[in-house]
Amino acid sequence: MADELVWATEKIPDFDSVFMRAHETYFRDGELMPGVFTAKDGGMSVDWDKYSSKEETRKRAKNPAKNAVLSLSVGGVREIKGLDVEHRPEPKNRAHSEIDLPDNHEDLTEIRVFLLRLAKIAIPLTAVP
Repeated sequence: MADELVWATEKIPDFDSVFMRAHETYFRDGELMPGVFTAKDGGMSVDWDKYSSKEETRKRAKNPAKNAVLSLSVGGVREIKGLDVEHRPEPKNRAHSEIDLPDNHEDLTEIRVFLLRLAKIAIPLTAVP
């Protein structure tokens, strides 16, 4: 559409963070499970904290009350072999970015464990606005 916004792609600095929603189905007995780190169409959707707050990220969920929000250090993600965080803005979400995950299931298991260790819960499931 001609009236949609087009945002420039930017390089995300290592010292920034990204936010990611985590649906309640990825928690077992209150603990976050590594399966939360799943790619859709090759990438894992996240929001750059330069353009989104943790609350805004949560509000973009179909059912915000059933989602926690995680925070991941961009530099920490890039320290994991083969991973990068790329800014890929969308017309309605300037913060949209992606972490590309490998197709190799052996590597993916290890990467999920590293991401789980890196992730911090920015908004817990129990926090309902």
